Amino acid sequence: MKELVPLFILVMLLGLCGCTESDSLDSKDLGYLESLDLKDFSLVRAKGKSVFLGTNDSAAPISARPMMESKFDYDFWMGDHEVTCKEMGISCADSLPATNVTLFDAILYSNRRSVAEGFDTAYFYTSATFDNSGSCVGMEGLVFRPEANAYRLPTEAEWMYAAGLNWNPKNSWNSENSGYELHPVCTSKEGKDGFCDMAGNAAEWVHDFKVRFRSDAVSNFAGGKRANGLDERVVKGGSFRNGAASIRLYRRDDVYTVTSSTKADYVGFRLAFGAIPSPTYLDSRGEDNVVGYSLLVNSKTVNDFVGAEHAKLVFKDDATERLVYVNFDGAVRSVDEFPVDVGYHSDISPDGKFVAYSTGLEGISGKSEIRVRRLDASGVEQVLPVESATIPRWRVLENGDTVLVYVTDAGNNKDEADFLKRGTYQVSFSGQNANGNFGKPEKLFDGAYHGGVSPNNGIAVTGSTLLRARVGEKNQVWYDGKQACNVSLSHGGANKVLFLDFGGKLGREFVGKSYGTHERVLIADSTGKLINSVAAPVGYTFDHTEWIAGSDSIFVATLVDVNGAHRKIVLVNEKSGETLPLVEGEDLWHPALWSGENSFDESSWNFDSLGVYYAEHDQYWRILPQKMSLLWKYRDSVEVACLGNSRMLHGAIADELNFFALNMATIPCDMHCIEFLYETYISLHLKNLKYLVIGLDFDLWNEYEPMGSVNVNRGDALGFQYDENHDYWPDGVDSLFVSRVEEIANAEKDEDYVDMRKRAGWIPRTCINDWESNGTGYVEIQQDSTWNNDDSRYESNYAELERILDIAKRKNIVVVGVIFPLSPYYRNTGSYGRYGMRRSTAEMLIQRIKKIAEENKNFVLMDENKMGNHDYFGDVAADYDHLCDKGAEMFTSRLDSLLKTLEKGCEKR
Repeated sequence: MKELVPLFILVMLLGLCGCTESDSLDSKDLGYLESLDLKDFSLVRAKGKSVFLGTNDSAAPISARPMMESKFDYDFWMGDHEVTCKEMGISCADSLPATNVTLFDAILYSNRRSVAEGFDTAYFYTSATFDNSGSCVGMEGLVFRPEANAYRLPTEAEWMYAAGLNWNPKNSWNSENSGYELHPVCTSKEGKDGFCDMAGNAAEWVHDFKVRFRSDAVSNFAGGKRANGLDERVVKGGSFRNGAASIRLYRRDDVYTVTSSTKADYVGFRLAFGAIPSPTYLDSRGEDNVVGYSLLVNSKTVNDFVGAEHAKLVFKDDATERLVYVNFDGAVRSVDEFPVDVGYHSDISPDGKFVAYSTGLEGISGKSEIRVRRLDASGVEQVLPVESATIPRWRVLENGDTVLVYVTDAGNNKDEADFLKRGTYQVSFSGQNANGNFGKPEKLFDGAYHGGVSPNNGIAVTGSTLLRARVGEKNQVWYDGKQACNVSLSHGGANKVLFLDFGGKLGREFVGKSYGTHERVLIADSTGKLINSVAAPVGYTFDHTEWIAGSDSIFVATLVDVNGAHRKIVLVNEKSGETLPLVEGEDLWHPALWSGENSFDESSWNFDSLGVYYAEHDQYWRILPQKMSLLWKYRDSVEVACLGNSRMLHGAIADELNFFALNMATIPCDMHCIEFLYETYISLHLKNLKYLVIGLDFDLWNEYEPMGSVNVNRGDALGFQYDENHDYWPDGVDSLFVSRVEEIANAEKDEDYVDMRKRAGWIPRTCINDWESNGTGYVEIQQDSTWNNDDSRYESNYAELERILDIAKRKNIVVVGVIFPLSPYYRNTGSYGRYGMRRSTAEMLIQRIKKIAEENKNFVLMDENKMGNHDYFGDVAADYDHLCDKGAEMFTSRLDSLLKTLEKGCEKR
């Protein structure tokens, strides 16, 4: 991988990251869009109109249901045709649609075109990553600016509205030269108010993160505010690989999961232009997503900056009244949110497991509560049972006890007598149970020293409005009695004092020039002497400054814009002056950053790589990374392992078998993938394995080159590379290894994955398709038979099957090969199933599998499809070739009976 990290280089060379002088254009001016003359674009007059996204057809995928109305409060421009190879400047015929491009590539082109034509840019990012072919496969700090009048990807709603003006999927199929190739984009629109090739030719990227629809109407729909656990995006329109009957206006996906870094020879894009006023975002469940922030960095960047193996950030999103927790683990960045009415001055416990915060604010007198909760979202919030407590700070005493230091009141400290009436206290805290327990509070000394207390109580500091310090037994006033606030005592042992001021005389003399309120951070040593100062970035001032845990040189702060809004959270190295933006939003308060050393005992394991099965790039799904934790955890107990593709993933309910079983199926997974997982992990580490159940999805054996399905499951994940470099640990692993893998897996909060782990790797699907015994009903055929004509790929998959059987025979393992049932209606077509394989070809392949079964006593064929002449009827299907939960129960029961028969030593049927 190649990385472009410095932002200023991107700005100078490509003009991709910043804004241009056309920021002054008023997007609310009704005549502005009409005044433009955009080449090969048409103005779509959508204001006051609606489009219906999705469908209520029960046979449609759940991601496309229910039908949802999206209203438009604006007009926009749409490209007449897909962006061409000539326009992108890539190597292919000039007039063909530009394909094999990622969504990030489309973003780069959008910004480049905006800058070239003197417009604002719709996308901001801090760095980009490219693969060896030159495709952009990652963008750090990517932020979409809907208010910009700029070129951008259309939203799904915009795309569907434009496509619906002249939807014509009959023209999507290009049958020349075997029927499967792109054709040049059209040079004029197909008809009045129509756009070229929206049905067929190349499928098209749109802007949206993929989320569920809802039944209530929305306005100016723009998808999800941020990625779900899979980073799924939406593609529209079908391609030259799809038959006309399978191209539907509501379809929003591909055969496999589509993420921002996905690319294919049949996926391109067209552009839209114009601002989106007040866009509506939904979350993964189809509920309003009012997230007021965007994360700007990945885990590695943060951890490298602070010099730790993993970091954690907590802050208050004041716009949505939520406490936000970001886990910058070395493996995967995860986010949790906790609704809070008030929650300020957050601090993370020394073990990184709890967060404490107060209802009171610095400078405000009155009663306050301190609340503590677990960061993993388990347990309930605990309130410190005292009359008043505010601004909590964790520390560890010399005897090893963890305590919270707090003050009784954090109001103005200018009057010394009033200040000394308040107190500084500490209370022990134990996190042994789910919620944690408080001990008995004890008073440390008079005075509200809420800026921090050193471990030996030798120095304590506070601010607002005076910078007060308690050194030894003496109470002192520092900084010449001038106003100071946001005081923080460093945690690294040097007892440096960080604070903000109002451009005071001492500060000006120390810096050597004048500055405004909060424009600089000042740093004093443990005696109050100024030793350093750091300026805020241009256009901002500092607020909420705090040293990060364990550091004497790095602090976290919010940045306030000229309108007084707390727009960003940054890390700052006070020695080098380097600043790292972490979060951008509407109103961000009181960040706390914890940087922990690894929490394991000393061992030879490399915790930067161990168990990091999540990839930054080139990994279609996160199913296998989650399942690896199950494999390692139950490696000494598993008797049955199920491997295969999506049909096995949804069809085999492992925890309903009368054996200790795991469903290790993933997507995609042909015989190369199955053999890889069996040889490298399962055969080596599942010591009590008796039966290996594998999916024989031969109609998909042509999808990937050898090892292709393996590579898209591994991506560039460090964990798989680490395992490979150590020959997949033939001598076994220890409990530390397993604990680390589990810790990383537990950071994934997507409900589907959490439920999958609870169900031993099975993912259920909703029953939406009845399979009738007479073979009636509707089916889908996405490709014609020419897609399945590469005999070499069949042979390579057969070779992998033979290798699996050979390894299993040596280990006395019985292999059960499953042909899953498909819609019986396919027997009324010339196709075996969805992917267009000829039925005659399928029969030939099945006969060869039967012959292999006859020649191998440890191989049992379980043909549940029988070329469509099966008995899976009624409410058993999720779609045309997958079982739903009821169908899975039926299949699992039959598999269980077969395994019981084999267990009894019956002869192979």
